[in-house]
Amino acid sequence: MGNLKLNIEKNYTLWNNVDTWLEGGEEWSKHFETTDNLWDVIILPKIKPYIKGDVLEIAPGHGRITRKLLESNINLDILDLSNTCIERCRKRFGDAISNYYVGNGSDLKDINSNSKDFIISFDSFVHMHEEVINSYLSEINRVLKLGGYCWIHHSNLNSSNENPFENVAGRSNMDINKFKVLAEGQNLKVINQELIKWDAEGNPDWLHDGFSLIKK
Repeated sequence: MGNLKLNIEKNYTLWNNVDTWLEGGEEWSKHFETTDNLWDVIILPKIKPYIKGDVLEIAPGHGRITRKLLESNINLDILDLSNTCIERCRKRFGDAISNYYVGNGSDLKDINSNSKDFIISFDSFVHMHEEVINSYLSEINRVLKLGGYCWIHHSNLNSSNENPFENVAGRSNMDINKFKVLAEGQNLKVINQELIKWDAEGNPDWLHDGFSLIKK
Protein backbone atom coordinates (compact mmCIF):
# COMPACT_ATOMS: atom_id res chain seq x y z
CA MET A 1 0.00 0.00 0.00
CA GLY A 2 2.97 2.31 0.43
CA ASN A 3 3.51 2.84 -3.29
CA LEU A 4 -0.21 3.37 -3.87
CA LYS A 5 -0.51 6.06 -1.19
CA LEU A 6 2.71 7.81 -2.25
CA ASN A 7 1.72 7.83 -5.92
CA ILE A 8 -1.71 9.25 -5.15
CA GLU A 9 -0.23 11.96 -2.95
CA LYS A 10 2.31 12.98 -5.61
CA ASN A 11 -0.34 13.05 -8.33
CA TYR A 12 -2.64 15.14 -6.15
CA THR A 13 0.11 17.64 -5.32
CA LEU A 14 1.06 18.04 -8.98
CA TRP A 15 -2.33 18.16 -10.69
CA ASN A 16 -4.21 20.07 -8.00
CA ASN A 17 -1.76 22.96 -8.45
CA VAL A 18 -3.30 25.46 -10.87
CA ASP A 19 0.19 26.54 -11.94
CA THR A 20 0.70 23.09 -13.50
CA TRP A 21 -1.93 23.94 -16.09
CA LEU A 22 -0.25 26.69 -18.08
CA GLU A 23 -2.63 26.33 -21.03
CA GLY A 24 -5.36 24.24 -19.47
CA GLY A 25 -3.68 21.07 -20.68
CA GLU A 26 -3.69 22.14 -24.31
CA GLU A 27 0.12 22.31 -24.16
CA TRP A 28 0.24 18.51 -23.99
CA SER A 29 -1.51 18.20 -27.34
CA LYS A 30 1.27 19.96 -29.24
CA HIS A 31 2.73 16.65 -30.45
CA PHE A 32 -0.41 16.61 -32.64
CA GLU A 33 -0.53 20.38 -33.26
CA THR A 34 -3.91 20.79 -31.50
CA THR A 35 -6.30 18.86 -29.27
CA ASP A 36 -8.80 18.83 -32.13
CA ASN A 37 -6.24 17.06 -34.30
CA LEU A 38 -5.35 14.65 -31.49
CA TRP A 39 -9.01 13.78 -31.12
CA ASP A 40 -9.86 13.51 -34.81
CA VAL A 41 -6.79 11.55 -35.88
CA ILE A 42 -5.80 9.47 -32.84
CA ILE A 43 -8.58 9.08 -30.29
CA LEU A 44 -11.99 9.18 -31.99
CA PRO A 45 -11.27 6.51 -34.63
CA LYS A 46 -10.33 4.11 -31.81
CA ILE A 47 -13.37 4.69 -29.61
CA LYS A 48 -16.15 5.68 -32.02
CA PRO A 49 -17.65 2.15 -32.26
CA TYR A 50 -17.91 1.90 -28.47
CA ILE A 51 -18.79 5.32 -27.05
CA LYS A 52 -22.50 5.57 -26.27
CA GLY A 53 -25.04 6.02 -23.53
CA ASP A 54 -23.74 6.63 -20.03
CA VAL A 55 -20.03 7.54 -20.13
CA LEU A 56 -17.44 8.21 -17.42
CA GLU A 57 -14.19 10.08 -17.99
CA ILE A 58 -11.54 9.41 -15.35
CA ALA A 59 -9.11 12.28 -14.65
CA PRO A 60 -10.26 14.93 -17.15
CA GLY A 61 -7.90 17.59 -15.82
CA HIS A 62 -9.10 20.93 -17.16
CA GLY A 63 -11.24 19.28 -19.80
CA ARG A 64 -9.26 19.24 -23.05
CA ILE A 65 -10.65 15.78 -23.98
CA THR A 66 -13.92 16.40 -22.15
CA ARG A 67 -14.92 19.13 -24.57
CA LYS A 68 -14.50 16.70 -27.46
CA LEU A 69 -16.41 13.93 -25.68
CA LEU A 70 -19.33 16.31 -25.32
CA GLU A 71 -19.65 16.45 -29.11
CA SER A 72 -21.02 12.89 -28.93
CA ASN A 73 -24.63 12.07 -28.02
CA ILE A 74 -23.84 10.77 -24.53
CA ASN A 75 -24.54 11.35 -20.85
CA LEU A 76 -21.13 12.26 -19.43
CA ASP A 77 -19.88 12.08 -15.86
CA ILE A 78 -16.34 13.06 -14.90
CA LEU A 79 -14.20 12.10 -11.91
CA ASP A 80 -10.85 13.52 -10.87
CA LEU A 81 -8.58 13.29 -7.85
CA SER A 82 -8.06 17.06 -8.03
CA ASN A 83 -10.81 19.26 -6.65
CA THR A 84 -9.38 22.26 -8.52
CA CYS A 85 -9.64 20.34 -11.80
CA ILE A 86 -13.25 19.43 -11.09
CA GLU A 87 -14.09 23.04 -10.24
CA ARG A 88 -12.38 24.23 -13.44
CA CYS A 89 -14.46 21.78 -15.46
CA ARG A 90 -17.64 22.76 -13.60
CA LYS A 91 -17.08 26.41 -14.54
CA ARG A 92 -16.22 25.46 -18.09
CA PHE A 93 -18.98 22.94 -18.88
CA GLY A 94 -21.77 23.58 -16.37
CA ASP A 95 -24.87 21.46 -16.90
CA ALA A 96 -23.41 19.80 -20.01
CA ILE A 97 -21.78 17.33 -17.58
CA SER A 98 -24.32 15.12 -15.79
CA ASN A 99 -22.28 14.61 -12.61
CA TYR A 100 -18.99 15.88 -11.23
CA TYR A 101 -17.06 13.71 -8.76
CA VAL A 102 -13.93 14.35 -6.70
CA GLY A 103 -12.32 10.95 -6.22
CA ASN A 104 -9.64 9.61 -3.92
CA GLY A 105 -7.22 8.65 -6.69
CA SER A 106 -7.72 4.89 -6.65
CA ASP A 107 -11.41 4.01 -6.84
CA LEU A 108 -14.80 5.03 -8.22
CA LYS A 109 -16.70 4.69 -4.94
CA ASP A 110 -19.28 7.37 -5.76
CA ILE A 111 -20.24 5.75 -9.08
CA ASN A 112 -23.03 3.16 -9.07
CA SER A 113 -22.23 -0.42 -10.01
CA ASN A 114 -23.22 -1.58 -13.51
CA SER A 115 -24.03 2.00 -14.54
CA LYS A 116 -21.65 2.90 -17.39
CA ASP A 117 -21.63 1.88 -21.05
CA PHE A 118 -18.18 3.34 -21.67
CA ILE A 119 -15.24 4.60 -19.59
CA ILE A 120 -12.29 6.57 -20.94
CA SER A 121 -9.07 8.03 -19.57
CA PHE A 122 -6.41 9.80 -21.61
CA ASP A 123 -3.06 11.15 -20.37
CA SER A 124 -3.58 10.17 -16.74
CA PHE A 125 -2.95 6.45 -16.22
CA VAL A 126 0.51 7.10 -17.70
CA HIS A 127 1.47 8.58 -14.31
CA MET A 128 -0.12 5.90 -12.10
CA HIS A 129 1.71 3.23 -10.17
CA GLU A 130 0.78 -0.40 -10.87
CA GLU A 131 -1.13 -0.69 -7.58
CA VAL A 132 -3.22 2.37 -8.44
CA ILE A 133 -4.00 1.04 -11.92
CA ASN A 134 -4.99 -2.34 -10.51
CA SER A 135 -7.34 -0.67 -8.02
CA TYR A 136 -8.98 1.35 -10.79
CA LEU A 137 -9.37 -1.74 -13.00
CA SER A 138 -11.22 -3.51 -10.21
CA GLU A 139 -13.55 -0.53 -9.93
CA ILE A 140 -13.96 -0.28 -13.70
CA ASN A 141 -15.17 -3.87 -13.71
CA ARG A 142 -17.69 -2.99 -10.99
CA VAL A 143 -18.96 0.19 -12.65
CA LEU A 144 -19.23 -0.99 -16.27
CA LYS A 145 -22.45 -2.51 -17.50
CA LEU A 146 -22.15 -6.06 -18.79
CA GLY A 147 -20.86 -5.71 -22.36
CA GLY A 148 -19.54 -2.20 -21.67
CA TYR A 149 -16.13 -1.00 -22.86
CA CYS A 150 -13.25 0.98 -21.40
CA TRP A 151 -10.40 2.65 -23.32
CA ILE A 152 -7.28 3.63 -21.38
CA HIS A 153 -4.08 5.41 -22.38
CA HIS A 154 -1.23 4.13 -20.20
CA SER A 155 2.55 3.96 -20.06
CA ASN A 156 4.67 1.43 -21.90
CA LEU A 157 7.95 2.71 -20.51
CA ASN A 158 8.83 -0.59 -18.78
CA SER A 159 11.21 1.13 -16.37
CA SER A 160 12.63 -0.45 -13.24
CA ASN A 161 12.02 2.81 -11.37
CA GLU A 162 9.05 2.55 -9.00
CA ASN A 163 8.61 6.33 -8.87
CA PRO A 164 6.99 7.56 -12.11
CA PHE A 165 8.03 11.14 -11.44
CA GLU A 166 11.68 10.19 -11.69
CA ASN A 167 11.10 8.69 -15.16
CA VAL A 168 10.94 10.49 -18.49
CA ALA A 169 7.68 12.48 -18.77
CA GLY A 170 6.57 11.09 -15.40
CA ARG A 171 5.76 7.72 -16.95
CA SER A 172 5.07 4.76 -14.68
CA ASN A 173 6.67 1.35 -14.83
CA MET A 174 4.04 -0.30 -17.02
CA ASP A 175 3.80 -2.02 -20.39
CA ILE A 176 0.95 -3.41 -22.46
CA ASN A 177 1.64 -7.00 -21.40
CA LYS A 178 1.58 -6.10 -17.70
CA PHE A 179 -1.56 -4.03 -18.24
CA LYS A 180 -3.25 -7.01 -19.90
CA VAL A 181 -2.38 -9.26 -16.97
CA LEU A 182 -3.82 -6.72 -14.53
CA ALA A 183 -7.02 -6.30 -16.55
CA GLU A 184 -7.57 -10.03 -16.95
CA GLY A 185 -6.91 -10.43 -13.22
CA GLN A 186 -9.94 -8.19 -12.67
CA ASN A 187 -12.11 -10.33 -14.97
CA LEU A 188 -11.96 -7.85 -17.84
CA LYS A 189 -11.44 -8.97 -21.42
CA VAL A 190 -8.68 -7.23 -23.38
CA ILE A 191 -10.06 -6.57 -26.88
CA ASN A 192 -7.19 -4.64 -28.42
CA GLN A 193 -3.84 -3.11 -27.50
CA GLU A 194 -1.47 -0.95 -29.47
CA LEU A 195 1.65 1.12 -28.98
CA ILE A 196 2.03 4.72 -30.01
CA LYS A 197 5.35 6.50 -30.37
CA TRP A 198 5.50 10.17 -29.47
CA ASP A 199 8.02 12.15 -31.51
CA ALA A 200 9.24 14.57 -28.87
CA GLU A 201 12.28 16.27 -27.40
CA GLY A 202 14.14 15.78 -30.67
CA ASN A 203 14.26 12.01 -30.17
CA PRO A 204 11.56 9.99 -31.95
CA ASP A 205 12.42 6.89 -29.93
CA TRP A 206 12.27 8.45 -26.48
CA LEU A 207 8.99 6.96 -25.33
CA HIS A 208 6.19 4.58 -26.18
CA ASP A 209 2.74 4.66 -24.63
CA GLY A 210 0.01 2.07 -24.85
CA PHE A 211 -3.70 2.13 -25.65
CA SER A 212 -5.82 -0.70 -24.25
CA LEU A 213 -9.47 -1.42 -25.06
CA ILE A 214 -11.13 -3.67 -22.50
CA LYS A 215 -14.62 -5.10 -22.11
CA LYS A 216 -16.75 -6.36 -19.25
